[in-house]
Amino acid sequence: MKKGIIVLFIISMFLPSLADATYHLNWFIVQNRLFEDGTHKNRLSFQCVNSNDAYPSTDVMDSVVLTDPEGHNVVVNVIFESYLQGDASYNASTSQWVYPSSPYQYGGYYANFSDQVVTGKYHLKFIDKDGEISEMDYVVNKIVDLPIIPTSSYNLYFDQSGNLIWRWQVPDYIDPSLQTNARASISVYDEQRKVIGNIDISKIPTQMGFVFVPKAVVDYLMSVGNIFHLGTMIRTIDNNNRSYSTGIGN
Repeated sequence: MKKGIIVLFIISMFLPSLADATYHLNWFIVQNRLFEDGTHKNRLSFQCVNSNDAYPSTDVMDSVVLTDPEGHNVVVNVIFESYLQGDASYNASTSQWVYPSSPYQYGGYYANFSDQVVTGKYHLKFIDKDGEISEMDYVVNKIVDLPIIPTSSYNLYFDQSGNLIWRWQVPDYIDPSLQTNARASISVYDEQRKVIGNIDISKIPTQMGFVFVPKAVVDYLMSVGNIFHLGTMIRTIDNNNRSYSTGIGN
């Protein structure tokens, strides 16, 4: 009898628990996105985690339903992506750039959709491959097209220490009733143009107009791959609206 108990215990050590194998929604957003070429690509983004708050490394979705504030289903073609992610930011209180000590493996979902984003409460129902159902609401407060940082204004150079300095032209005017900030992103791609690494530098004051990237971060990104894209956005603090520069890359 004891032998059987020991065998079952050993097996359980190597098999994931049912709770670890199922996933639930962690967050989701619906955004009005304006691009430098004048097009809109509205976006659903969401992420799920297991009971250990771990992101999936592969697609775990069975189905998803997005419902708009009027109760209509929004047609979405959801795509899963996973890559190395770094989250950096500017601390306005200390005037310091804050970079992570190491990246993490991001796993999440997104879909562009043609339906117009409207104000009100969106609802997302997510079912994973084990049949676990998870639901969440997201409120869109206001729809506005934000000004765009012109890609032609980008000025990038390395200082004497090898740090990257990236400057751009700030918008001439933003509605003062809106709370906004800027974000700069550097993405790394493989030969099939699939994202394999990314760093977002967030919470940049909209009128600041530059970002500082330490040499160690530059060196790491170059070790991940050699195909890059650099781009900027302006976003409302509630994340309902974003405007994207075309950006530059090779």
